[in-house]
Amino acid sequence: MSAAIKPDAARRSFLKSSLAAGVWTLSATALPLQAQRSAPPAPSTSPFDFMLRMGPDGMVTAYTVVTNLGQGTHTVLAQMVAEELDIPLERVRIEHAQVAKRYHLEWPPGITTFGSAGVGTGMRTVRPASAAAREMLVRAAAARWSVEPASCSTADGHVLHSATARKLSYVELREAASLLTPPTKLVFKPSATWTTLGKPAARRDIPARVNGSAVFGIDVKRPGLLVAAVVHAPTFGGTLASVDTKPALAVRGVKQVVQLHNAVAVVAKGYWQAQKAVRLLKPSWRDGPNAGASTASMRKEMLQATAHGTGVVFPQAKLSGVPQDAAATASAIASAVTVIDTTYEVPFLAHAPLEPLNATVAVRADGAEIWLSTQSQTDTQRGVAKALGLTPEQVTVHTQDVGGGFGRRLEHDFAVEAALIAKAVGQPVKTIWSRETDMQSGYYRPMTITRVQLALNAKHEPSAIRGDMAGPSLLEHTGVTNGPMRDNFDWTYTMGWCSPLLYDFRVSDTRWSRVDKGVPCTYWRSVGYSQNCYFVEHTIDQAARTAGQDPLAYRRRLLAGKERGLAFIDALAERARWSEPLPAGHFRGIAVCGSNSTYSGHVVEIAVTEPGKFKLVRITAAIDPGLVFDQRAVEAQMMGGTLFGLSGALFSEITLTNGRIEQGNFDSYQVALMAHAPIVDVLVLSTGRAPFGVGEEGPPSILPAVANALYAASGKVVNRMPVSHSGWQIV
Repeated sequence: MSAAIKPDAARRSFLKSSLAAGVWTLSATALPLQAQRSAPPAPSTSPFDFMLRMGPDGMVTAYTVVTNLGQGTHTVLAQMVAEELDIPLERVRIEHAQVAKRYHLEWPPGITTFGSAGVGTGMRTVRPASAAAREMLVRAAAARWSVEPASCSTADGHVLHSATARKLSYVELREAASLLTPPTKLVFKPSATWTTLGKPAARRDIPARVNGSAVFGIDVKRPGLLVAAVVHAPTFGGTLASVDTKPALAVRGVKQVVQLHNAVAVVAKGYWQAQKAVRLLKPSWRDGPNAGASTASMRKEMLQATAHGTGVVFPQAKLSGVPQDAAATASAIASAVTVIDTTYEVPFLAHAPLEPLNATVAVRADGAEIWLSTQSQTDTQRGVAKALGLTPEQVTVHTQDVGGGFGRRLEHDFAVEAALIAKAVGQPVKTIWSRETDMQSGYYRPMTITRVQLALNAKHEPSAIRGDMAGPSLLEHTGVTNGPMRDNFDWTYTMGWCSPLLYDFRVSDTRWSRVDKGVPCTYWRSVGYSQNCYFVEHTIDQAARTAGQDPLAYRRRLLAGKERGLAFIDALAERARWSEPLPAGHFRGIAVCGSNSTYSGHVVEIAVTEPGKFKLVRITAAIDPGLVFDQRAVEAQMMGGTLFGLSGALFSEITLTNGRIEQGNFDSYQVALMAHAPIVDVLVLSTGRAPFGVGEEGPPSILPAVANALYAASGKVVNRMPVSHSGWQIV
C-alpha cells in the first residue's frame, strides 16, 4: 500500500513542509506532566509546540501521527528520539498528536496508519525534529561559552565542551535554543555511533496491556456516559422499515431506542443491559438490492468472468516494470512449449480484531468529541463532521490504544453511527458492536478468483504471464482517502502481481472483471499481496515441477542478477535447512514475496498423517526490510503476520446465503489456535540504509508456502483456500 521511503527525499519533504516553517521542536513553556499525558499542545504562535516538548524535569514528549496498533512502532519512535537527542530511552514519552491539519502528511494521507509506513513516518517526523533540536541545543551552548558548535558534543541530556570540561543540561538550554532559527540541513547520527537505535528495547506498551491499565477505545469512561448496542439490517443495503420499541424499553436501565437508516440502537446504563434489550427487538427490514446474493452465485459469475477473459485491461503501460502488452502476451502463450494454467479462489475474509468496534461520542451544539480505537483519524474526523453537519475542526478525535485493526479500523462507519446515536440521545454514548455485529456488518477482504496463465519457453523460463481477475472493488466501498480506481480498474488487484523485486515475466496482460453484490470490502492486512503472492508462488512451484527442478533452485534461476533477492532466498533456505533430507512423510514448501521494498518469505514443513490430513511441523519465516532499528520488534511483527495469514490458509472464510453473512463468531469463523501453530523461527536481515515495510509483510507468503508443501506431498494443485476446499485437513 505504500511506496518506499527515500531518506533524502523524505528529509527534503519534511524540511519544506514543517521544519522551515518553524513548527516542530521543543517547548520553552512545557505543560505539566499530567496535562501532557491527556492533551497534546494546543495551536500556538510559538515555533516550539509541534513534534517535541521538553518538560522542566528533562522528560521529552514526542507527538506522533502513528497509531499504537500493538505493532510496537511507538517503542521504535522513542528510540529514534533518544538516539538523536542523546538522552536515555526512559526519558522519552510518545503520545499521539492532535488530529489537526498541521500534522497532516502527504503519505500516508492526512493522519492514518497503514501500508507498513509507521517507522518510515517516524523517519520523516520525530527523527528529523530530534536531530534539529540537538543541533539547536548545541548552538545555544556554544553561544553561551563563545566557542564553535563543532567543538561541542552531546551525551545523556547535556551539551559538552571537552576542551574546557564544561557541560550544560538541555533543561538549562531549552529557552535559549527555542529562540534560534531551525537548521536548513539536518545531520543524523551515523549508525556506527548508535547506542539506542539498532538495539533491542523492551516494548513500552506491554506492561500496561498485561496489567490492564492500557486504555483502549472500549475502556473509555466519561461523566454521564451511557452505552449503546446495535442491530443492523441483515442484508447489505437493507433499511429499517419499523420496530416495536416496547420490549427494549421495558428492560431496567434502558434509556432510549434510537432508530437509524439501517440499524436500531438501544441505549442503556450499561452494555449488558443494552445488549439484552436489543436482542428482544424484532425489527422489520426492507431488503437491499442484493438480498439474493450468495457465495455460490458469486463464485459462478467470477469463474465465468475469468474464463471468458473479457475484463478491463490494467491501464498502465508497465506493471512494476513488466510491460503490459496484450498482443505480445497472447503470442507468447500461443507459442509456448508449456502453459501453466490455473484458476485460483480465495474467499471473503473478516479482520476479526480482538477488540470489537466501538466509539464514544459527546455531541454539543458547537462541536463534538470522539474517543475511539482507530487507524484513520483524519477520515474519521471528516466523516463524523459531515454526518453531524459540522466542520472537521469542530470534531475533536481522541486516539486510544487499539486492540487490533488489520485494516478494519481504517473505516469510520462505526464512528459515524456512534455519533448519530449520541446526537439523538443528547449526552455522551459509547456504542459497542458485539462480536456478531462486528463480523456480519462489513468490511471484508474481497472474495477473488484469478486465472493465471504462465507461458514457459523451451528452457522452462517464463516468457509471459496473464492474469484474469474477478471480484468486487474495495476502492468503491472504502471510506479511506487513498486514491480512486484508475480507468475503472481497481489497482489493489495488482499489488504483488508482478513484483519488481522478484521474477521477470517479460510481458504481461492483466485484466479485472468487477463482480460486486454489495458486500462492503476494504483493506485487509497486506491487501492484494495477501492473495497475489499465493497465485504467483504456487504457479512458480508448478513451473519448477514442469522443469524438473527443485523449487528453490528454480526460483534462484529466476532471480539471476538480483543480488539482494538471491541473498535473501539463500538465507531463508539455509535457516530452514532446505538441503537437509526430511523424515518419511514430511514435505517442505517455500514461497517469497516482495512488497513495500521488503523481501519476506516462508518455508513450511508438514507431516502427512494420512491421506488428505497433515500437521504443521515447523515454519521458518524471514524478512529483509532494509535497515532494522529493533530486531525483536521486527521478529514480533513477522511472527504475528505469519499466524494471521495462517488462519486464512487453514480455516477462515466469510460466506453468504440470501444476502446474509453466515459466520457470527469464532465458533463459525475459525482462526488458527495455539494447538495448530508449530515452532515459528524468524530470521531478520538488515541489508539497507533505509527502513521499509514490516507490519504487512508476514501474511502474503505463508499461504503459498503451505500450499506448496501440500503440493510437494501430493503432486496435486492447491488452488482453493482455505485448504479444506482443496481436499486437505489439518490435524
